[in-house]
Amino acid sequence: MSTPMSRFFYQNALRGYESIVKRRSTWRYWQELEHSQWLTVAELEALQTDRLRRLMAHAFDRSAYFAKEWRALGLDPARIGSTADLARWPIVSRNDIRVNRAQMRTTEAKTIVKATGGSSGEPLRFDIDEESYQRRMGMWFRGYGWAGAVPGSKQLYLWGTAIGRRRLLARAKDAAYNALNRRKVVGCFDADRSLASQFLASLEAYRPDCVVAYTNPLYDVAREMESTGRRARYVPRSIIVGAEKLHDFQREVIERAFGAPVFETYGSREFMLIGAECDRHAGLHLSAENLIVEIVDEAGVPVAPGVEGNVVITDLTNYAMPFIRYENGDRAVMRAGACACGRSLAMLEKVVGRRLDVLLASHGRRIPGEFFPHLVKDFPSVRRFQVVQERADLVRFLIEGDAAASEERDSLQRLVRDAFGPEVRVDFERVDRISLTPASKRQVVVNRVTTGGLT
Repeated sequence: MSTPMSRFFYQNALRGYESIVKRRSTWRYWQELEHSQWLTVAELEALQTDRLRRLMAHAFDRSAYFAKEWRALGLDPARIGSTADLARWPIVSRNDIRVNRAQMRTTEAKTIVKATGGSSGEPLRFDIDEESYQRRMGMWFRGYGWAGAVPGSKQLYLWGTAIGRRRLLARAKDAAYNALNRRKVVGCFDADRSLASQFLASLEAYRPDCVVAYTNPLYDVAREMESTGRRARYVPRSIIVGAEKLHDFQREVIERAFGAPVFETYGSREFMLIGAECDRHAGLHLSAENLIVEIVDEAGVPVAPGVEGNVVITDLTNYAMPFIRYENGDRAVMRAGACACGRSLAMLEKVVGRRLDVLLASHGRRIPGEFFPHLVKDFPSVRRFQVVQERADLVRFLIEGDAAASEERDSLQRLVRDAFGPEVRVDFERVDRISLTPASKRQVVVNRVTTGGLT
């Protein structure tokens, strides 16, 4: 674990690199965010409304796509009086961006080109400007800082690493970046039973302040530790998980195995950090100074706190290619009331999962993707699995590695078949390895049924 003096040294080295060498305002934006999180609700609403007005006016004046769409609908950004007025604007889908990306841009100047991992089958390419990137980094510093992972702290990552052979210069740049950020990375893409030993060896040798990990690989490590009776000889101050949904039972297992509190985060390539937990663990504080997050029904109308709906996000900082009421494909629930920590930032009660993580059962019933992790957690012999609905009447339940114990397998089969009903055939298959998504994450549920349902 690092000392205060070493954290001070590395934090100032990072500050100098960002501010002097790279000439970025990341540090200033971070410090502004540390202040603005304590604004009143009214003050934060005023800040969001001002930024929304400026963004919408810019998009209307400079984006051919938005100007055409909004004029056709009789929408004028000058009439925006509050963030609630945003609900009158149309939803933008991933496909809208794929088809109209060039027309959405507001500048011919050089931008930062990014792409999503393509978990839905096709990567999404988009543009951001340099200032937006710096503001995102400042938000990342703040959100991770709630878990103690401030710049300058030692961090051990169980994360995705580059796939395939890379040039020496690229590897050298990564090594320098990780050294400057006091970060050690253990790759998790080729996770197998040796991952637990590899990760624990790194944890005990590196002794980080904080662990940052993909949810499912860290949960696999924790399960392996519990099944073998192995304990961590070093306990970090905190554990941050992200990239994949965290279930309550996974949090319990990880905290029990490592003896450290788990902090959930929610983010995406399009926006970086969307929300993060503070030390009260009462939900995810949203990155409200940068983003307006709405939870809406299928018609795009905001739903009440406590009601599950589709996630729609407006990025208040990206002027190069505005994201305005962008539906990212996730499902979540907004939390009612303020957090006991005193921050005025709006909160998500929970992120439910992807919209496509819903499977069809008999007579039009729908089974949410989160049903399966909760079911399988009670079957210790099932280490990794995936549920694939090929057709409305056919589901494949893939189990990685050795076949599950016969008694557990029979019970699991009965429960899954009961859930889907007699009209749906459920085939159980043993496979050597569950494939990762193009984003190198584990997709527990795959819905390949594009239309219709059972009647």
